[in-house]
Amino acid sequence: MGVAASTLAVLAFAASGIQAGGEIQEAKKRAEIEEVNADESRQRAEMIKVRGRLDVMRQKKQAITLRSTQEALFSKAGVVLSGSPLQVIQDSAAEAELDILLTEFNTFAEASRATSMAEERDRLAKAERRIGRVRAGKTLLTSAAALALQFPGSKTVPTLGKTLTL
Repeated sequence: MGVAASTLAVLAFAASGIQAGGEIQEAKKRAEIEEVNADESRQRAEMIKVRGRLDVMRQKKQAITLRSTQEALFSKAGVVLSGSPLQVIQDSAAEAELDILLTEFNTFAEASRATSMAEERDRLAKAERRIGRVRAGKTLLTSAAALALQFPGSKTVPTLGKTLTL
């Protein structure tokens, strides 16, 4: 193999180094996108929690208002707050409490899903970085093997100014 051919082989190997660097940069960008998505999921989880707390506050206020309205209407009608009328007020309060508990549960479940999504996105970001390094290593190793095959029967490979011994 002549000098021109060995120079081309070395240049091809150098190009693979550039390609490997590009693979790492591409993986880094994908990882950064996943990190942004993870941050958005964490923010969404916090917004869900705030919305849930506000919904519970609203429901508690509505429950108090309903109870006051029921008591006032019964009193205005001259109904004594015992027996069935009292049971109506207690049932309404129990229904309101169940609604509040359901809102709290749904808020917790939805926020948990958003938090889990954030954690998954974090794992994907780490994996993207590892994948980029693995791909870069594969590119360099494949190129080095192809370069070595350019010199069949030889135990040395010429490079820029040096000879590598295989």
